[in-house]
Amino acid sequence: MYPISEVFLDQLRRRDRDLQIYADIDGVTYSSAQIVDFHIENSIRAGEDFQLGTTVLGMLTITLRTQDVIPGNTRIRLYLSQSLSSLTWDQATYPWNGMNVTWLGDQSGMPLGEFYVDSRKQVNDVWVFTCYDKLVWADTSYISTLSYPTTQQAVWNEICGMLGYTYDSSVQINPTYQIQSGPAGFSMRQVLGYIASANSACVFVGKDGTIKFRRFAAADNPVWSMTGADYVRIKQLNPIKTYTRFVVTYDEEDKLTYEAGSGDENHTLYVTNPFMTQAMTNALHARLNGFSYMPVDMDARGYPQLEPGDRLGIERYEGGTWLDTQTPWQDTHLPWDGVGKYQTIIMHQVFSYRGGLKMRIESPSKSEQQSEFVVKGPLTQQIDRINKDAVKYDKAYYGVTHSRNEGIVVQREDGKSKLTLNSDIMDWQVNGSSSLHYDAVANRLKFTGTLEGVDGVFSGSLQAATGTFKGELQAASGTFAGSLQAASGTFTGQLVAASGSFSGVISASSFVGGTVTGALIQTKAAGQYPRSEMSSTGNFFAVYKDVNNYLALVPIGDFNDAPGINIKQGSDEIVLGFGAGLTSTKGLYSSSEFELFMPNGLLMPGNTMWSNWTNIRNLDSGKNLQQELNGKANSGVSTSLSGGHNHGIPNGTRLAVVNASGVVTGSVIWSVADNHSHAQS
Repeated sequence: MYPISEVFLDQLRRRDRDLQIYADIDGVTYSSAQIVDFHIENSIRAGEDFQLGTTVLGMLTITLRTQDVIPGNTRIRLYLSQSLSSLTWDQATYPWNGMNVTWLGDQSGMPLGEFYVDSRKQVNDVWVFTCYDKLVWADTSYISTLSYPTTQQAVWNEICGMLGYTYDSSVQINPTYQIQSGPAGFSMRQVLGYIASANSACVFVGKDGTIKFRRFAAADNPVWSMTGADYVRIKQLNPIKTYTRFVVTYDEEDKLTYEAGSGDENHTLYVTNPFMTQAMTNALHARLNGFSYMPVDMDARGYPQLEPGDRLGIERYEGGTWLDTQTPWQDTHLPWDGVGKYQTIIMHQVFSYRGGLKMRIESPSKSEQQSEFVVKGPLTQQIDRINKDAVKYDKAYYGVTHSRNEGIVVQREDGKSKLTLNSDIMDWQVNGSSSLHYDAVANRLKFTGTLEGVDGVFSGSLQAATGTFKGELQAASGTFAGSLQAASGTFTGQLVAASGSFSGVISASSFVGGTVTGALIQTKAAGQYPRSEMSSTGNFFAVYKDVNNYLALVPIGDFNDAPGINIKQGSDEIVLGFGAGLTSTKGLYSSSEFELFMPNGLLMPGNTMWSNWTNIRNLDSGKNLQQELNGKANSGVSTSLSGGHNHGIPNGTRLAVVNASGVVTGSVIWSVADNHSHAQS
């Protein structure tokens, strides 16, 4: 029952109550002047008897006098308020310091529900809108992202999160109840109902738009009592219904059930729930054993605080007293005052407004004879047999489904894997992605998983029967380290991906034979040093100490488009070319000179040729060889041939200087002075 204040409740009981209706439609308020009438239907009944786990849509039919354009799916919120203008202070029996009544006598309204426009039609000058509550959004397939097994609470939270639902404290789910596998093939509304039935409840949308449970128990007490002054008509439909035996069908195909309690067919409550267990069935029996209600059909004054599933107390005049009865007292079951007191359940509820608010309550049940005697004729038996044995399209049999569009489909309940087989394709999906796919038209097989041998990861030879292997070879993780071979001998064909060139990683301990074209071969990854590489981009061989110290062999250097050698050390660089001999364009120093440094000397046994003596330079003095020779020729040299003798050589004679090998190394001028001989250069 929706909570309301004591003042509001007392005013509802008054015969002269002044009800005011208004609606909030897409942010626009419509009052009683625009609202011609409305009907609100709420229910927990999905059949002819009491059931658990129902998720019946609430419906609003409202007639408006308006020219406004109201789009589809627009939210309509209905409210009811009462005028307290007839209530004076001397009539009030409430503590004054606890009352919040305005001087004008108006009271804020209570909600009557939240609905969404589904269809409309125009009748004369008014519009009639048919609307449903937010459970309508739950009529979509439930594809769970949870890991199973998981709790019913987790599944409930996931569905409510997907749909944007909020629920209140009436939703009480046993924290130990679990769902073992993903509920594939069910809608979200079905799964909500299954969770509710396991917890002895039904699901409905409250007047404030929140999702609610109506839980049932044999020990429930009435939340509201109605006397003969509160209803116009009441009709008992069947004897009081009581449940003592509970049968839960968890497999409808094979009619597999759990049972708890005892009783005949008339006292048996049937529940269909694929997620329940025997323990859950026992708990259901413990809570509901002896649950009863009187099946009635009633027209009454409108009490908008009442909700589907509420237990009502009913007073009904039985038509006589003990003073009037003529039957034996032991066989007579009459109250002393002739008024019988009973309890019922609001299973179907209709509020109607046309200036005033009235209510209809229905709580049906199957008759005892209809419950006990279920006789099937030969035709019905044969149909049941066909339904059990026949294979039907789009109907799952232990995960296998036949359909005209897909052929044979094998799917796990949680949706983790799905196998599709037909004449065109074979497709095996894992978590929604294709892992093994064969296209018969294109004659192409694609596999994205790990290929394993009998005893672990596949490390053998993969062979093509004939021709070139053109599939895509991948490891699920890591690298492929096996041997790829043709039907005979070593694989020498072209390794390509499903389309285009192979761009993956090939890793092996050694490669023997064959041709590798257009590849980058390097000892370490780029940016790691020291490293050697053969580059397909620059077509060079290089060895790196680091990024600024390396040696590279290039196919086209700086001289006549011939090969060259580039040597870089820090900011200095040597470029050697082979255009007209070995030529250097840069040296190690800023003067662009080439230094050949040999600490232990340089041996050149053959002829060494220079273009001229000026190109041979002393690094310390800065002079070239020609300058050194000229200086030697112009400087004087004296020597003594033999002490005190002139040997008959006239003064001023130039003599050649010859070394031990007979090579002329210079010249001297002969002079004699003081009986001594001297040679001057």
